[in-house]
Amino acid sequence: MENAIDDTLQEKSPSTLSTQRKYVGDSVARGIFMACAILVIIIIVGVFLFVGISGLSTFSDPHARNFFTSTNWNPQGTPVASFGALGFILGTVVTTIISVLIATPLSFGMALFMTELTPKWLENILRPLLEIFTGMPSVIIGFLAIIVLIPWIGTIAAPLSPYPGEAGSGWATAIIVLIVMILPTIISISIDALRAVPNSVREASLALGSTRWQMMRKAVLPAASTGLATAVVLGMTRGIGEALAVSMVLGGSTNIPQKLFSLGAFFQPNINMTLPIVLYFGNASGTERNSYFLLGFILLVVSFLFVCFSRYLASRSVYR
Repeated sequence: MENAIDDTLQEKSPSTLSTQRKYVGDSVARGIFMACAILVIIIIVGVFLFVGISGLSTFSDPHARNFFTSTNWNPQGTPVASFGALGFILGTVVTTIISVLIATPLSFGMALFMTELTPKWLENILRPLLEIFTGMPSVIIGFLAIIVLIPWIGTIAAPLSPYPGEAGSGWATAIIVLIVMILPTIISISIDALRAVPNSVREASLALGSTRWQMMRKAVLPAASTGLATAVVLGMTRGIGEALAVSMVLGGSTNIPQKLFSLGAFFQPNINMTLPIVLYFGNASGTERNSYFLLGFILLVVSFLFVCFSRYLASRSVYR
């Protein structure tokens, strides 16, 4: 009897060893993934701390106390330097908000067309083109804007600009560049949000006598509202932090434009928050260098808040 039990245990031992090996493998994989997650968190926190500490050091200089309230930016000023970044902040707010306001209805219209109206063969052509457009380097868009857009706008808007020879550079061109850059992001996420709406919503709306347009406007769009809002927020996040392409077409230095509250302000060399970082950070030192860190920290915090808000919207139900 004892020999039979021993034989049975010996027969089961390979299976038991295999199970133990699986548990060990799972534990090792879990530890590796946990280490990777912790490393990513450490890197993100480290970036925030490094940029934040460097940026906030700006306020140790008495001349930088008016950072958020003055438009006078003159770090090399003699005898007194000035670090008023309000003009940079204003430029970023103007270009981002206007570009999002224009891009949002265009993106929603394209997303509705691709999900509700376009035939399958056309969608198979448009979707890869949209994905290629999403991954286009920003320097290419900026280069094309310099070659094509700036001369064209400069010719049309010369009578409106205080500087007719430089009317192509400025906020107007930057807004168009941002629209081109955020359109693919908003369209892609909007398509996913619209496709997440159950077909039963469409069928119920049509069964009640709605036309196809009424179905899209009164049933599909409200059902996908949280996903569409997420698309807009992520598009705004892309636009507010864009540096290279926008800096290539702004054409400004560090001064706020003349006649700020006129149409001509859009058609003259102008500024935003990323422009001085791209142009002057490499040669800066002391408080000036810290001030550029502070501009970057502001962009980092705003982008982080936008991402948190988009996650909140994404967590809500698609249809109530």
